[in-house]
Amino acid sequence: MRIRHTEQPRAQHTGESEQDALELRAELDELLRARQYANQRERRLAEAVRAVPERQRPDAELLRQLARARTLREEIGARCLELSEQLMDLEHRLRQPGPRQAAPGSGPGPTPRPGADARFGGAYDDPYAPSAPQATPPPAGETRPAGETRSATEPRPATGTRPGRAQARPEAPAAPAAAAPPPPPPAPKAPRRRSPGELAALAERITTLHRQGAARESAALLDQAAALLLPPDTARLAALLTRGGPDGASVRLARGAANGAPEQAAATLAELRQAGLAEEATELFHALWGHPVDALPALLAALEQTGQPADGATLLWNWGSAPTAELAALAAALERAGRSGDVRTLLRQAAGRPTADLAALVGTLPAPLPAVLLHELAALRPSAELVRLASALKDHRELYDGLLAALTADEGRHRTTLAALRTAGLPTTPAGRPRSRWGRR
Repeated sequence: MRIRHTEQPRAQHTGESEQDALELRAELDELLRARQYANQRERRLAEAVRAVPERQRPDAELLRQLARARTLREEIGARCLELSEQLMDLEHRLRQPGPRQAAPGSGPGPTPRPGADARFGGAYDDPYAPSAPQATPPPAGETRPAGETRSATEPRPATGTRPGRAQARPEAPAAPAAAAPPPPPPAPKAPRRRSPGELAALAERITTLHRQGAARESAALLDQAAALLLPPDTARLAALLTRGGPDGASVRLARGAANGAPEQAAATLAELRQAGLAEEATELFHALWGHPVDALPALLAALEQTGQPADGATLLWNWGSAPTAELAALAAALERAGRSGDVRTLLRQAAGRPTADLAALVGTLPAPLPAVLLHELAALRPSAELVRLASALKDHRELYDGLLAALTADEGRHRTTLAALRTAGLPTTPAGRPRSRWGRR
C-alpha cells in the first residue's frame, strides 16, 4: 500500500469548506482500516517466526515479509497522526463564527455539547435526553475562578466564607447521629422502541452537527445510538442516514453495533440485512471478526438463533488461520461452552498448517483437545507429513501415543503410515503396551 504524504495541509485559510473536512475524514478512515489490517498481519507473521524451533532459523522470506509489514504499519501510523492533526485544525477553524479566524488567545473556543464525546465525560448518554441545566451566576460578593459557573443544583457556601480558602481555625464537625447506608444505585432502564419521530430527530441532530463542523460530536452520537438503540431501531436509523445523513454515518453506526453484547450484534446484523442495507451489514460482520475469544461462543450461538449459521461458519473459517495461542484459546472456550462441533470444525480448518505449527498447536491445546486434533490430522494428512509430525512429537510421549492411537484406530487404512514409521525407526506401539513376537500389537 502506498502512503501519500503532503507538505502542506490540504485546506487553507481561504476557501475552506466542509468538503475539505469530508475528504480528510474519508482518507483517515481508510488509513485506520489499513492500519488495523497491517497490525493483524504483523502479529501473525511474528507469531509464525516465534513458532520456529530454537534450533532452526526462520525462513528468510518470512523474515522479509515481517519487516515489510512492520514498516508499512509504522508508515500508516505516522500518516494517520498527520491527518488527525490537520483534521483537528480544520474542524476548529470551521467552527469559528464569522469568515475570519479568531486570534490565538482572544477567548475560549466553542463549548462542546455535554456527553457528546468521550473526552467530555467518558460515559455514554442517551441521545434523546434533555440538555444539561443552565448555569446560574454567583451571588453578589462571591467570587469564583475565571470561566467557572455554578450549576443550578449546586449548594451555595455559607455566608462569610470564601470558596477555595480554608478557615484559620475550623470547628470540629458534629458527629452524625447515625450513618445512613448509601442508597442502592438505580436499576438501569430497559431499552425501549423509539418512535419514527424520535429517530428522525436523532438523524437530524447527527446531520446538523456534522454540517456545522462538529464531526466528533456527530460521531459520538452515532456510537451512543449503536450502544443504546434496539436492533430494529438501529436498522431504521441507518436507513434514514443512508438517505439524508452524512457520508459514511450509516456505516459507522453499523460498525458500532459490534461493540455491544453478542445477542444485540447478531440481531442488528439480521435487521440490517432484512432492511436491504447490504453495505452496513457487511461492515458490521467484518467488525465481528475482532470479537474477543471469550465472547465468540456466545456470538456463534446468537448468530444461529437469528438464522445466520453461515456467518458463524465463516467466522470459524477465518479463525482457523489465527496464531497458535489464539487458536488454542478459542478451541478451549468453545469446548467449555459445550460446542464440540465447532471445536472439530475449527481444528479441521487448522489441520492444513505446516508441521511445525501443528506440533506447537497440539502441545498448546488443553486436554482432551489434542486427541481431537490428532484424529483430524490422521484422517486428513498424507503419510509423509504424518511421519514428520510423529518425529516432531517423539519427545512428548503422551502426544506421540495420541497420534498412534489415532492411526491404529483404523489400522487397515493407516497401514502405509505405520510402515513408514517403522522404516523411520519410530515406535508403533504406545508406551507400556507389550509387543507381540512378530513386532506388532
